[in-house]
Amino acid sequence: MSGPGQAGPAVLVVDDEVGMRDTLTDIFIDAGYQVSSAGDGFEALDRLREDHFDVVVMDMRMPGKDGVTTLEEMGPPPPPVIMITAYAVDELLRRAVASKAYAVIHKPFGVPHLLRVVETALQGAPGDGTRP
Repeated sequence: MSGPGQAGPAVLVVDDEVGMRDTLTDIFIDAGYQVSSAGDGFEALDRLREDHFDVVVMDMRMPGKDGVTTLEEMGPPPPPVIMITAYAVDELLRRAVASKAYAVIHKPFGVPHLLRVVETALQGAPGDGTRP
């Protein structure tokens, strides 16, 4: 998690690309969130066993264990999971929706949009995987 004294919601950022992971981490820290990150699905599952997270923002395509498989292996009930992807339509996208991803956000995305989707998830609004 990020530095001491932060009391915002806890976000887990999962992305195999270091640049994207660091960028997302900085965005959430600047917005007042507690942030932890993982470089792949295996590490994400370890972090989820160790700590509580209010929301997970995870890349859909990663080597080793993709984001959807990671979501499917999260213990019930998982926190809201927002998938990010650069791909328009594929089997992983269909599986993400079927696996109850809260939302799928397509790259490139705007920071205000990402933060709105995360805030909506944190407020408990129902997700159906298809939020724009």
